Amino acid sequence: MESSKPKRKRGRPSLAQELDIDRLLTIALEHFSNYGFEGAQLKIIAEKVGITNSLISYHFKNKEELWKKSVDHLAKSIVEKFEAMRSELKDTEGVPMLRSYTRQLIYFSAKNPPFYKLTFMEMGKNSWRSDYLISSIVEPLTLIGQSALNKASTSPNFIAIPQPNFVSIIFGACCSFFMLTRLIEHQYDISTFDHEHIEKHADLVNQIIFDSFE
Repeated sequence: MESSKPKRKRGRPSLAQELDIDRLLTIALEHFSNYGFEGAQLKIIAEKVGITNSLISYHFKNKEELWKKSVDHLAKSIVEKFEAMRSELKDTEGVPMLRSYTRQLIYFSAKNPPFYKLTFMEMGKNSWRSDYLISSIVEPLTLIGQSALNKASTSPNFIAIPQPNFVSIIFGACCSFFMLTRLIEHQYDISTFDHEHIEKHADLVNQIIFDSFE
C-alpha cells in the first residue's frame, strides 16, 4: 500500500519556516567572534537559529562564505552608521569631528562585541580573514575619518602622530575597555557596558587624545 504522505521535492530543503537571513548572519557573527573561524561549527549555528544544517548549506556553499557574509552584515551596519553621522555633522570638521567619530566608535563597540572581538582575533594574522576585515570594515572606517584627520592636522596645536600609530591608538582606546571587561569587573566591580561607564570612557578618551590638539 502506497503512503499517502506527499513526496519530498528534491533541491530546496523542505522546512516549515523560511530562513531569516539577517538573524542567521547576526547569530553566525556572534558564534564566529566567540569561537574563531576554526572553532565555529555550522551545526551549532543552525541549532541557535532553530533551523537545520541543510538550510544553511542551501544558502551558503561553505563556512567561509557564511563567515564573509556575516562580516559583510557587520560592515554594512557600521559603515551606514558612520556615513549617516558624517552627513548629520556636515558642518563639523577637524578635531570636533574626530571627537564625534571616536565617541560613536566606542558606542558601536559596546553594542556590537563581534566588531572588536573579530578585529583583534584576526588582525595579528596574515590570512584571508584579516585581509577581508581590512577591506570590508577597517579601510572604509579610516576613509570616513580621513578628511577630519587631514583638517585637524592643519591646526598649529596638532601633534604630528603618524597615521599607523594614530589608527592603532583610536582602535585600541575604543575597544580595549570592552575587551578587558572581565578584568575590570573583577578588579573594580563595575560593568563596562553600563551607559554611565561607556559615556565616562568616551569622555576620557576624547580628553586624553584630543584636548591638546585644540
